[in-house]
Amino acid sequence: MNEPQVSWMAIEKGARVHAAGGEEIGNVKEIAGDAEADIFSGLVVSVTRLGTNRFLPAERVTAIWPDRVETNLSAEQAEALEDYDEPVAERWQIPDDFMTRLRRLFGFYGKRGPRD
Repeated sequence: MNEPQVSWMAIEKGARVHAAGGEEIGNVKEIAGDAEADIFSGLVVSVTRLGTNRFLPAERVTAIWPDRVETNLSAEQAEALEDYDEPVAERWQIPDDFMTRLRRLFGFYGKRGPRD
């Protein structure tokens, strides 16, 4: 992809998740992490072929765009991830408003201008 990669906080719910070989293995259902500490734990992925939720640890994620996540897993390894039925301990839900996405994409989220 020619687009610049983004922070884990800019991943959109429903983003496609791809195996190392390029195969689509599922879609992002939830994002696990602590936004205040900027700690990305992983993703809950709805696995396409099995229709089940699996937890994908952050260390297996190799590239992030708002609508696409790439991993270092093979399709077989993705299917072998354990089922994930429990709620994520900490959730980061991306707000649906467009300006917030733009601010995050360009790194302006949380910064304040000079005070009057």
